[in-house]
Amino acid sequence: MTRPLLEFDHVEVSYDGTPVVHDVSLPVSEGEVVCIVGESGSGKSTLVRAAMGQLGRRGCVTRGDIWYKGESIPDLAPRRMRELCGSELALVFQDCLASLTPIRRIGDQVFEAMGSHRRISREESDGLASKMFERLGLSDPERVLASYPFELSGGMGQRVGIAIALLGEPQVLFADEPTSALDVIAQAQVVRLLTRVNRELGTTIVLVTHNMAVVEAMADHVLVLRDGRVEEVGPAKQVLEAPTAAYTRELISATPRLAAIGS
Repeated sequence: MTRPLLEFDHVEVSYDGTPVVHDVSLPVSEGEVVCIVGESGSGKSTLVRAAMGQLGRRGCVTRGDIWYKGESIPDLAPRRMRELCGSELALVFQDCLASLTPIRRIGDQVFEAMGSHRRISREESDGLASKMFERLGLSDPERVLASYPFELSGGMGQRVGIAIALLGEPQVLFADEPTSALDVIAQAQVVRLLTRVNRELGTTIVLVTHNMAVVEAMADHVLVLRDGRVEEVGPAKQVLEAPTAAYTRELISATPRLAAIGS
């Protein structure tokens, strides 16, 4: 039996010794789109940050394991984790503007991110970034590259963060509420782009969201979390059409249907 590309194996995550995520297991096969859903505070973002080694000093995986290509992520040396992050594993933050350095122009930060994992000229970096910005609906990429983060709107900053993550051509893209700061039209653009990246490049996507319309448009499998515990997990069609957990049914009924989001 082929081992999953990424696997959460009975994972418990704690902050200051207090567990906040409890016994979560989730296999993620190569090329899949897996959505992790639940209310704020359910542990969705914590689970993704654990997989990226970004729990900070207060947090750690206290039980279970997170496997990537047979390597235990919690046990990796910092140098090995730096090699993986940005090249094989990438993360789109919920607030991308806050993750950018405020006193450096966007073009400089894109070039630094791309140059940390491969040899690339500034001209090539700007060209690739401009094409990605345009695909994400940023109509004046040259101006964006020359801007500081504080000169961008929240929606523009979100798309810049998504672009930086995708430019590294990661094998696994973690996206933490990537559409939360966007209007419906921009949400649809992002969903279409991520879907195309998955289908054309085979990028595995683990997407955190509370928007069940996004789940319906993208997901192969769904993990439903509540208070750090698994409520339901399974194929997206099964979870969306015949959920077994009352909590899942509540999430589905509470979400407005956005029929055009993935069209």
